[in-house]
Amino acid sequence: MTGIQHMATDCTVSRVTAGEERSRYVEGRRRVLSVTRTVLAAAAMAAAVSTGTASAQTGTSVPASEGWHVAVYPILVWVPLGIEIDVVLPPTDGGDSDRGSIVDGRFDGAYLGGVAATNGTWRIAGNVIWAAVGGDRAERPLLTVDADIIYGYGTVGHAIAKNLFVTGGVRRVALKYVVQLGDRPSFERKPGVWDLLIGIAYQHIGKAVEVHASFDGGGFGVGADVDLGGTFRVDLKPTRHFGITAGYSLLYFDVTNSDSGRDFSVKQTLHGPVFGIGLYF
Repeated sequence: MTGIQHMATDCTVSRVTAGEERSRYVEGRRRVLSVTRTVLAAAAMAAAVSTGTASAQTGTSVPASEGWHVAVYPILVWVPLGIEIDVVLPPTDGGDSDRGSIVDGRFDGAYLGGVAATNGTWRIAGNVIWAAVGGDRAERPLLTVDADIIYGYGTVGHAIAKNLFVTGGVRRVALKYVVQLGDRPSFERKPGVWDLLIGIAYQHIGKAVEVHASFDGGGFGVGADVDLGGTFRVDLKPTRHFGITAGYSLLYFDVTNSDSGRDFSVKQTLHGPVFGIGLYF
C-alpha cells in the first residue's frame, strides 16, 4: 500500500532559546487537548450508534454467559490524512538548537493489525502499527523529514458499566528519523520508548454489528513526554465469522531522546480513516 498525500500545515523554522520553552509547552498542551476532545467525541458518537443499533436489534446482543468473544483484524488499512511533525535538533558547533515544522506531509505506507476479546467483564486488546511518513518545506530554509514508526500495544480492561471498560497496559514505540534542515549535516536518530497506559474502552457486540472505541494515554515523562492514542470502528458482519470494519484512528506523541548530552525532540500527530476485515470467534 503506497500513496502520496499532501497537506498544508503551519510551519516555523527557528532557533530555540530558553524564552521559547514556555510557548512550546503551551502549544503542546493545546494540541494534546485538541486530540483528546476529538477522540472523546468519536467515542461518544460510536456509543450513540451502538445504542441505536442495540435498540433496533433487541435480543441480538451476545450475552457474557456465552463466554469469550474474539475479534481478529488481520488486515487494517490506515490512511493518515493529517500528518504533523515538529522537530528540535541538537546544537552544532556550540550554537543553539534548531526547530522546524513540515509544510507538506508525505504518506508512504501504513499497516495495522489488531485483536480484541471480551467476556463482558474483562476485555483484552492489542494492535501493531507500521507507518512510513514524512514531510518537506522547500524554502526558508529547506526542511525534509523521513520517519519510520513501529508501534505495538496491549491493554487489559475491567467493566465499570455495560460495554464500558477502564483499561491499563503498555505501548512500545520504536522510531527512526532522518532530518535535513538547511545547510546542517543530515541528522539521524532512532529513539524508542516504553509507555505505561491508562484509558477507557467501549465495545458493543451484536450478531450483525459491532462497535469498538478506545482512548488511552501515557508517557508522563517516563518514556515519552506525552503518548496518546485513540480509535473507533464499526464492524458490519454479513456472516457469523466474517465482517468488514471502518472507522478512524489517531496517534500523538511527544518524545525527547538524549544521546551524549545532545537532545533530539519530536512531536508527531497522525490521524485518518481506517478500514479492513474482521474474523470473529
